[in-house]
Amino acid sequence: MKKWIISGAGVAVVAIALIASFSSKKGSADVDDLPVASVQQGDLVIDVLEGGNIQALNYLEFRNEVKSSAGVKILEIIDEGYMVTEEDVEKGKILVRLDQSQLEEEIVDHDVEFQQTESTYAEAKQNIEIEESEALSEIKAERQVLRFALLDFQKFVGSEAAEATLRKLNLPFDSESLTRYEDEATELIVKSFDTKRLAESAKSDQEMNPFELEVEGSLASEVNFSAFLENEILGDGEAEQTIRRMKDEALVAASELSVKEESVQGAKRLHQREFITRQTLDNELVSLDKAKLALQRSETELELFRDYEFPKEAEKMLSNYEEALLSLIRTKREEMARMSQIYARYRSAKRRYELQLKKSANLEQQLASCIIRAELPGLVAYGGAQANYYTSRYYDGISSGATLKTGQPIITIPNMSELGVEVSIHESHIKKIELGQKAYITAESVPDMKLEGRISKVAVLPDSNASRYNPSLKVYPATVEIEGTHEFLKPGMSAKVEIIVEELRDVTYVPVQSIFVEEDEHFVFLKTAGGYERREVQVGMHNSDFIEVIGGIDPGEEVILKMPDDYEPPQVQIAKNPKEKKAESKTAAQKAKPQPKAKNA
Repeated sequence: MKKWIISGAGVAVVAIALIASFSSKKGSADVDDLPVASVQQGDLVIDVLEGGNIQALNYLEFRNEVKSSAGVKILEIIDEGYMVTEEDVEKGKILVRLDQSQLEEEIVDHDVEFQQTESTYAEAKQNIEIEESEALSEIKAERQVLRFALLDFQKFVGSEAAEATLRKLNLPFDSESLTRYEDEATELIVKSFDTKRLAESAKSDQEMNPFELEVEGSLASEVNFSAFLENEILGDGEAEQTIRRMKDEALVAASELSVKEESVQGAKRLHQREFITRQTLDNELVSLDKAKLALQRSETELELFRDYEFPKEAEKMLSNYEEALLSLIRTKREEMARMSQIYARYRSAKRRYELQLKKSANLEQQLASCIIRAELPGLVAYGGAQANYYTSRYYDGISSGATLKTGQPIITIPNMSELGVEVSIHESHIKKIELGQKAYITAESVPDMKLEGRISKVAVLPDSNASRYNPSLKVYPATVEIEGTHEFLKPGMSAKVEIIVEELRDVTYVPVQSIFVEEDEHFVFLKTAGGYERREVQVGMHNSDFIEVIGGIDPGEEVILKMPDDYEPPQVQIAKNPKEKKAESKTAAQKAKPQPKAKNA
């Protein structure tokens, strides 16, 4: 009995061990047929392999510069592969000759138009000088009238009275204030011709009042010139001199009247004594009447001048001065408006002349580009140095008689001392590529020669031409510069490039096809004596063939390169939320609770 129990316990232990190992190890008759590889220890080179074409990094490219919608034909072209020598460069050997007949006709037609434009421009330029001179003369004349009007007013009422009056009216009173007044007015006028301000005014629909020094009424009418006489503030001017003269004439008339009165009294006494005749007395009486009339006339003239003539003339002269001020500003505004139109016509004529001059130079440049001469020694190649499928398909082949489009590359002379490989880096590798990285180049025509180079250029954006016909394809153009000079290399050769990203020293690595991924977990299948074992690993960098293994396996072990057919991934259990768990436990408790027995009736 005890022996049976011990035997049963042993069987149970073996069964448990087999169940425990079944989850990690499985056996199969087909495992031996699967490909395997040994885990290796050593140096690992992380690289990126790309293919491309060998190109000259520096080259002389000639393109069709003739701008014609119909294109231009090639009359002559040197054979492709011709080696341009130093002698050819010195003699200016013709490499390409294009048809220039259409350009010559266009140049003749343009010359006629250009001469007309040049004449219009010269006339507009001369017109500016003439109109400027006339405008300055007009302004100068108005400025002179203004000065004379000020002098007349000062002369009539006196300089002190004139200055006091003009200061009170806020008007210029001397040459300095006149200059300041004109400068301020000119500044306001210039602002009124500001095109930017006019545009803003047009948008807001606001009325502009650029010059606010003009007034509707006359300032002269507001001055009480009678107070000049009452307050005796009239200066030593023409009016004061006139008043003095009239006063003197009145005094003289009064004196003559007194003399005549005394003479009449004496004549009356003499007539009473009959010393003189009646006729003589009557003559004396007539002279007395004349003296009275003369005195009355002098006093009336003085009164009329003081009450009427003086205020009238003073206001008239001040009004003339005020009008001369406004006339000067109006003249400047009119002349500036006229000159603005003249300047606009001149600028328009000048712009047309410059455009025609530029067009003339461009036509001459196009005509000169119809003959391409040797400028640099080298090998002649048809087309452009950067030609590819997406660009070359739009152009016809280069040959004698072919029609060229504007900008189409004709021939290229590469510098054979500086060659490189143009490659396209896939977006999955672009983060690994940096400037200056070492690379190995192998030309397909010479597979046994491995050349060294460096990454010299990497595009920031993907190639738009490559993604035009395949939007899912994202590649970045890069240039690998080949070190040294190699005579067997020719532009256009196909080449393979191995870009060295990293050189790992003494690491563990396996083939990339031996690594599998499930739910972000990397694992391998190790070959065992009884089959295989699934083992989780930690991976590092990789190239196209091998991948670095940081931990999980040891060198010398063998990994299977293909997933076994009988492998079944572990089933994923979905976690239940707390409410579902509570409901399930409640249901289980109810089932476990004993049910009451039915009673007999």
